[in-house]
Amino acid sequence: MLEFFIDIIFNIGYVGFFFYMIIVGTFIPLPTQLILLPAGFLASQGKLDISTTLFVTAFGTTIGATINYFMANYISEHFINNKKSNKIKKFFDKYGKVSVFLAPLTFGMGQYISLPAGIAKMDLRWFVPLIFISNSIWNFAMLMLGYMFGEDASSKTIYVIGGATVIVVTTITTFVYKEFKSY
Repeated sequence: MLEFFIDIIFNIGYVGFFFYMIIVGTFIPLPTQLILLPAGFLASQGKLDISTTLFVTAFGTTIGATINYFMANYISEHFINNKKSNKIKKFFDKYGKVSVFLAPLTFGMGQYISLPAGIAKMDLRWFVPLIFISNSIWNFAMLMLGYMFGEDASSKTIYVIGGATVIVVTTITTFVYKEFKSY
């Protein structure tokens, strides 16, 4: 099923990459490697433009992260008590910019940093460029790995990496949930 989904995305091309990365940018745990490694390989063969792929994928993840930001902002105003919101705001006042920049560069964390950023109402003038730049760095690294892997980028190696990503994301999500639950 997943292989069929990925095939559809590649058949659609850049538009498919964009919409897949919007989903990746939200809290739905789809690994970027499923798209970026084979895209890097195709770029090495001249079938994709690496600059366009990089921009489209970084823009897609930024849109997804912004959706998360506004969703978390709305939920915090209506469903989260002030005590918890204030703790998150206090953290973001001190570490927000560096957290938003580093989280997408940390395996499995990039999708979730926009949630506390939205709860803390981080200034969008900082949030959007930082998340875009950080996602660009991550996506460039994954594209280059695919470029260097050559034919291995289109093999079952991608599915192993993708499965490992889902396990890491689930573990981190469980840990973060337990930590914030105690607040």
